[in-house]
Amino acid sequence: MKSFIVRRIILLMTSVIVLSSIIIGVLGVFLSEDFIGDVRDNKFVPDLSLIAENVKQFQLGKMSKETLIKIISKSSESSSTRYFVFDSDRNLTYSSDDSNFNSIENKDFNSKLTLALTKIFSGEKVAYKVHMFANKPIEIVGVPILIEDVPSGAVVVISEMVDIELIRNQYFSSLIMSTLIVLPLVVVFSYFILQRIVRPIRNITQVALSILDGDFSIKADESVEGEFGFLGKTMNILSANLYKSLSQLYIEKNRLNQVLNTLVEGMISVDENLKITHFNSVLLEKFSIDETRLLGMDIRDIGYFQIELSELELSITENRQIIKTALLGERILEIIMVPIEDEKNHSVGAVILFKDITEMEKLENLRKDYVANVSHELRSPLTAIRGLIEPLMDCVVKDESDIQRYYQIIYQESLRLSRLVDDIMELSRLQSHESVIRKNFVDLNLVFEMVYERYKLFDESIQFKYTPQELPLVYSNYDRIEQILVILLDNAFKFTPENGEIALKTELKEDHVIVKVIDNGIGISKEDLPFVFQRFYKSDKSRTKKGTGLGLSIAKEILFIMGESISVNSILNEGTEFSFTLHLK
Repeated sequence: MKSFIVRRIILLMTSVIVLSSIIIGVLGVFLSEDFIGDVRDNKFVPDLSLIAENVKQFQLGKMSKETLIKIISKSSESSSTRYFVFDSDRNLTYSSDDSNFNSIENKDFNSKLTLALTKIFSGEKVAYKVHMFANKPIEIVGVPILIEDVPSGAVVVISEMVDIELIRNQYFSSLIMSTLIVLPLVVVFSYFILQRIVRPIRNITQVALSILDGDFSIKADESVEGEFGFLGKTMNILSANLYKSLSQLYIEKNRLNQVLNTLVEGMISVDENLKITHFNSVLLEKFSIDETRLLGMDIRDIGYFQIELSELELSITENRQIIKTALLGERILEIIMVPIEDEKNHSVGAVILFKDITEMEKLENLRKDYVANVSHELRSPLTAIRGLIEPLMDCVVKDESDIQRYYQIIYQESLRLSRLVDDIMELSRLQSHESVIRKNFVDLNLVFEMVYERYKLFDESIQFKYTPQELPLVYSNYDRIEQILVILLDNAFKFTPENGEIALKTELKEDHVIVKVIDNGIGISKEDLPFVFQRFYKSDKSRTKKGTGLGLSIAKEILFIMGESISVNSILNEGTEFSFTLHLK
């Protein structure tokens, strides 16, 4: 960079010097010739004026021709100059030399002589240089002969300017020699001068290139005097401000990316041409899109968006917000399109949010189902109680045995209603973490023996199997384990037909015990299997089976609070297996 600038400037200066020398030389030659010609003019004019006056006297008859010729010859000999006298018709009437210019075949000379005579007859003094006569520079000087201010002729002197050639050659030789001597000195001197000029330029250029590469550590030299020092100081201020601005932009960019990536909704923004400008990681996960090809891509080139964002152009052109619901596989999305406005309130793009409302919809459906199930479960015993109380109040039933039977049914329905309310309250406390389950070491053998004794004669048509096994102590809650076993065994007996089998088994692992309740009852279909632990869920849609549908939900919540897990495997019409864990420590 440095050598390039120096070479260019030195070449420019050398060219300027050579061109200036040529111009000065040419101007010098012409000016020197004009100066010499003016000096000679001033020398010839008095003699020419004197001869012109004598010719005038001759033309007026006051002087003889012989006297005139003697005067002209004497002047020519004393000044070594040739004089020529022309009449009013521009014919040569006398010459102090044998040359006859009318016979010279030199058109250029004759035309210049004619032009000179024309100007002389017009009353002007003419000095005219001619370079083509006998290969020698010639000067023509003349004065008019005036009689009563009317030109009657002219006296002309033609002088060879031989010394002009010598002066010209000497001038050019001196100019060339001085140029050859001065030029190297100028080049060397210019080089050192230019070094001082180029050094700060190179420094500032290096700073500019560093800024272009993103390196703001290099500073310009501010110690140089003059404009370069001021330029260096300005460049340093510019570099500092640019670094500060870029840092702020980088921080804002990272902050924006963090904000976008912490959104639970998928986000994408487009410009007015529907080209993608921003997006977040949630969007990539939702739609399984490759990040490398997304930025700058037309959003309409993505298949899903072609269908679901048909209103996007409408949102941008009409500058209004659009909200719609769409499906993505099994997920439900709420799509919100919001236009982006510039300072003139013109729409220049849009932001699209993809909010996954699948869980919200499920929760809403669960809430509706919960209300419907609670209403249904409460309605059944209340309807039965009301249907029995009304005939008793109206004394329709008078037989004492019927009255007692009605009372017994009312009592059973009230107990059922009480159990339902208790189960709802229990599940609510468990889910709100209001119930505190205190854990200690429990002997599972005692729990299983107690439960087995309770259920071995529960239904004589169903065989209940339990093989005792020595188990270590588990860190749990005795009452809660018993409650879970009761829930699972109640369900097993409820859905196992006559001559069926129910088994209570245990499996010892390294750090926990797996408890299994297995039956060969009616089983659970694949469609119902994922929902068995939901509140009020019953595979028996007619709800002819007894129970509230809250038992498995309560069991799952209890195990969750204790840090345990429960699972189910079932084949329709073959049986069901519930298993849960109990850790040793």
